[in-house]
Formats: sequence, structure tokens, C-alpha cells
Amino acid sequence: MRGDRLTDDQLTRTFVAVLEEVLSGQGLRTCTGLDMETDDALWELAKYGPGAPLALVDAARAAFAGQLDGSNAARWQAELMRKFDARKQRAAEARGGAEPPLKPLRATPAPVRAIRIKGDQTYLDQYGRTCYEGQLFTGEVEEHADNGHTELLGTYFLGIEHGRQQEWWPDGTKRAEGVTNMGAAVGEWRYWHANGRLSELVVFDENGREMSRKCWNAAGEVIVDDVTRRA
Repeated sequence: MRGDRLTDDQLTRTFVAVLEEVLSGQGLRTCTGLDMETDDALWELAKYGPGAPLALVDAARAAFAGQLDGSNAARWQAELMRKFDARKQRAAEARGGAEPPLKPLRATPAPVRAIRIKGDQTYLDQYGRTCYEGQLFTGEVEEHADNGHTELLGTYFLGIEHGRQQEWWPDGTKRAEGVTNMGAAVGEWRYWHANGRLSELVVFDENGREMSRKCWNAAGEVIVDDVTRRA
């Protein structure tokens, strides 16, 4: 089943009406069709009602603008790549701009002890594979937010994402979780709003092809229910 998609004009009228309701103290309605970032920004406003700070009102408007121009969706997709790029830059700077040469990979790799290291201890080779101390990395890579909380925990095999992948919001609330098979997302991938409610459930087949996608707003109401591909 594919849910109805609102036009930009319909979304704009909805956003204006919902914003007025929130600022008048009526709370936030459900099933608005607004995306996760806009919904979360409106929930922050709903905590204040008529006394909401102007900065939060501006933040809600900016979030909605991002929904209309597609930047919210693009930001989520690009976030992980930015983290990898930042990790590579930090590692290169720590080594004076030079990356250690990658040791040759044996045709049949010997068993490698799974270890956990910090993201700034790794770098990417010319093929985008994650490396550590001159070898393709096998183990877990952990990234931390500015407040010290873990925000990313990825599992790798010979430099490629393979196994359980997890991500958290800065306050420690789970943000995303799923499994990759040699770089391809497989099985169920789950995403959560900042308030802890499930925001998205995406199902992939064993080859990484998306089979279905279901989305909820921050209040827990279904807003998208798509069958992307049938088995």
C-alpha cells in the first residue's frame, strides 16, 4: 500500500495551521504529513505553547523549509559520509598529512581479533575502505558526541561495514539500528525520533534491495506505508 503524498501547497497550509495551533496552546495534532525534523521542531514548540521562544519558532520554519527543498532528507543520507570524511581528515592531520601504506591483503585472510577503536584512529584508503595501523580493519569503530555519549558504533570486516550498525542521539536515545552484509543494508533497519518513538522501519532483502518502508510521526501515527518491491 502506498500512502498519499501531499503537494507543497498542501504541506505549507498544513504547517501554517499546525504552527498556529501549537503557538495558541492547542498542542500538536497527529498525521500531519510533515517530516521527522519538522515534527520534532514543532514538538519542541508545543512544550512552551503561547510562550514559545522566537528562536524555536524560527527553527520550526527552517525545518519545514528543509522538508520542501529536500535538504532534510539529503542531510540524513549525507550524515554518515560526513563523519567518515571528518574521521579521515583527523587521522591524516594526526600523522602529519600522510597515511600509512596499506599492507598487502592475503588471499585467505587469517582470523583477526575483533577490537573496538575510536573513529579518529582510522582512515579510508583510496577505495573508501576503513583502515587501521596499515591494514583493512576488522572490529568495531566508535564515535562520540561532544558530550561524551556514544553516537555511532559500526562493525567492520576487512574495511567494509559488515554486521550490526547503531547510532544514537546526543542524549543517548537510540537513533538508528540495522545490519549490513559486506556494505549492503539487509533485513530490518529501524530509526527513532529524538523523543524515543519509532520514526521509520525499512526492510531490505538479502541483496540490499529495499522491500518496504513505513514511517511514523513523533506522536506515533503512521504517515507512510510503502511496499517498494515485492518478493
